[in-house]
Amino acid sequence: MRIKLSRGIWKGVLLAIFVAGVLADPVEAAETVETFETGTNQAGWTWGTGSEDILENDGNPGRYLRENYLVTFTPRASTDFGVQSIFTGDYQARNVASVGIDMAIPYVSGSVAGRRVTLILLNDNGTPDDLEDDWGAFTVTNLPIPPTGIAGIVEPAEILQWSSYDIDVPSQSATLPEGWSWISRNYLRRNGSWARLMRDVDHVGFIMGDPRVIYPLLAWDVALDNPRITTTDMR
Repeated sequence: MRIKLSRGIWKGVLLAIFVAGVLADPVEAAETVETFETGTNQAGWTWGTGSEDILENDGNPGRYLRENYLVTFTPRASTDFGVQSIFTGDYQARNVASVGIDMAIPYVSGSVAGRRVTLILLNDNGTPDDLEDDWGAFTVTNLPIPPTGIAGIVEPAEILQWSSYDIDVPSQSATLPEGWSWISRNYLRRNGSWARLMRDVDHVGFIMGDPRVIYPLLAWDVALDNPRITTTDMR
């Protein structure tokens, strides 16, 4: 049996099929990862010393970035200040969904029990050489920092205890998301513009602790690998 449809009904059917196809089209995610395998260091990833080494064999896997002597209260694995890259820029336009990293702590001189990983995003206020006017936002996650020490040694490499972190970034939010707080270089901000920050992220950092807490000064051996950023194509 053949059913004839009027031109108007047929157009409606075609439109419904088209809309259903658009709605059913999956959101595509694209992840960019700095593996250090070719000796590159996109965004100048650093522990803040500038003396880090890219080592060949103990990463997660392969090459990784390590600072074996860092004296600080809270280590920060971050992009270098003033360096623009795929990890910085307009998060809103690129629909950034998350940023991530792998970290390890081969050694620390004291107890770091109970610390959680913090993600911090900063805007350099148009002056990358002046850190005093930087501002942004941070979120203290419920993710513990990596375990300390090494799991063992297999010649010629160590077995580092790597932990992986992927933290959501609500880049399309119009206001400061729940769980985030404002921060500037020297004090906690009472307010700011999340939309403005998302349009110009100049610095990304993963902090081993809560920036509102004063921790003891310790000596650290710290490592990072696979910093990454995920964007989504809303088609």
